Amino acid sequence: MKRKHQIPFLLLVVGLAGTFTAQAQPPVGSGPGKPGPIALAGPRPPQTSGIVALTSLSGTVQQFTANDESVLNGFTLNTGSQTVAVEFPSHLGQAIQAAGKTGSKVTVSGVSDTTPEGTTMFRLVSLTNGNTVVTDTPPAAPAVLPTPTPTSVKGKVVEYQVDRQGQVNGLRLSDQTLVRVPPHVAGQLVSIAPKESTISVEGYVHPVGEGQVRLSKQTVVEATQITVNGKSFLVR
Repeated sequence: MKRKHQIPFLLLVVGLAGTFTAQAQPPVGSGPGKPGPIALAGPRPPQTSGIVALTSLSGTVQQFTANDESVLNGFTLNTGSQTVAVEFPSHLGQAIQAAGKTGSKVTVSGVSDTTPEGTTMFRLVSLTNGNTVVTDTPPAAPAVLPTPTPTSVKGKVVEYQVDRQGQVNGLRLSDQTLVRVPPHVAGQLVSIAPKESTISVEGYVHPVGEGQVRLSKQTVVEATQITVNGKSFLVR
């Protein structure tokens, strides 16, 4: 009789243990180190959480600025009392350049923000010039994905490109070609191909995206193979 009562009791214990184990599991997409639903939207620029009040500034467009690939992504605005660095997503480049040429008077709406490096930026939400308004909206998906164009370049390494965090993310050749490599490869490349060394690069031309503008003529190459002093290295 005792044996007949032991089996249901053991099943009850196992069932309760399973219940407590399931309840102890954190919900999917939450908890330290686990992205929530917002991660689906992709990386976002640093900003104050919650509702943020917009600020409007009026002034004269002084100079367009670009990222390290010479792609337009900002300009300086002279308000009369100060010069403000205005930044916007690069896919708005063509629209911003057409609406706010150098020397034109514009009004920008946005949010002041501080980058992890301590630099204060005014992140544009909209720009108004007369009846023309450019608003920060997500880039449209291209109707046809661009086909990678293979290329081969050779030249002398004149400098290494670094990002805002001071990390090497590419190198520039004597003909001003910018060679891009993954971050984990950059550290190795500095020792393999120091400045003034001549290298050959196999890779693909990095195209200008929809709505983007390059302020200076420059070829950007995503490297797949690099040859230094007759020795070839696969980049992956």
